[in-house]
Amino acid sequence: MENMFKRTLLGVAIATAAMASTGASAAIDLMDGKVQGYGQAAGAIFIDDNDNGTNAAFSNMESRIGFRGVVEFDNFAPDIVWQIESGNANGAAGSFGVRDTYVGLAFDNIGSIKWGRQLQAAYNYVDWPHSNPGLGNVFDWNNDITAAGNNYLDRADNTLRFDSVSWNGVGVQATVSGMGTNTDALVSSIAANYAGSNFGIHAGYYHRGAYTVTSKVDVPLIPDDNGSWKPNPNFGKDQNTEYYANSYAIVGGNVSFGDVTLTAAYKYMMQDTAAGDADQNAFSATAQYVAGGTWLYKLGYAATTDADIDGKTAANTADTAITGRIGYLLPSAIIYSDIRHYDMNDDAKQTRFLLGVEYYF
Repeated sequence: MENMFKRTLLGVAIATAAMASTGASAAIDLMDGKVQGYGQAAGAIFIDDNDNGTNAAFSNMESRIGFRGVVEFDNFAPDIVWQIESGNANGAAGSFGVRDTYVGLAFDNIGSIKWGRQLQAAYNYVDWPHSNPGLGNVFDWNNDITAAGNNYLDRADNTLRFDSVSWNGVGVQATVSGMGTNTDALVSSIAANYAGSNFGIHAGYYHRGAYTVTSKVDVPLIPDDNGSWKPNPNFGKDQNTEYYANSYAIVGGNVSFGDVTLTAAYKYMMQDTAAGDADQNAFSATAQYVAGGTWLYKLGYAATTDADIDGKTAANTADTAITGRIGYLLPSAIIYSDIRHYDMNDDAKQTRFLLGVEYYF
């Protein structure tokens, strides 16, 4: 069940509580476990109250299915592991292979090596547990320092990934990616975690070095001084686009006291720019309480500081998210309602209301 609950509104901890308390259904085993079908039926209604006066109401479907398996051989080791997973059923994004899709080898007492479309090692912990519920647009993909086209990768094609087994509670993950069109664009990431009896700690680091992309100028005309157009003298010539190095580090943890679970994390983001070094901090904290194995209550908070570029504070770049959830747990399912308030760049405010259902199989 390695990837069954990743990147969902419910998440691993909530799903575990639901299954333990109510007795959940399982994924579908085929061919003696060599093939396993799994997925989720999930969707939510969103109502946005925006500070700019333009409001919205829409649905977001996170329904998807996948197949995976482990193939063991009598006279060959290691095992072959594989997975193909669809994206969320929101139009064309629901195609197979949009989410984790890979093949690889699993070695007893060591771990697995897989290649294909996968998450970056450090991103596992950015995503879960620290971006749930509804904290991702502040703690996850949001920052004010990376340039367009050079954002941090999360799930990516052409990823080679190692996941260790648990060595007395210690796990290690490592990935390399980003080289599909240019090996100079190498992205490397490493992460590690320790799982104790009622707590866990984890840390990760992500780095992409500087690289240059050469392409042809494809704009035949450019404006002239008279407001008209003239031939572009560089049309058809090579142009170089420089992408600066960027990286981030994350450290976090979780602890459980019976029905109460607390999480916290800190992420430090760095980016080289033409103006000098830039950095920005991000924080996340959540508190969850499951009452009687049925009712779930969860609060979340995330924030970024103002970005710092070449030693100067970039005004109005701080963000905050404050979220709350009430959920009712059923076998392999949850019915939930959220309220989420965002204050982006110190001036764009939004309050979001959700009502959703998730069922796992």
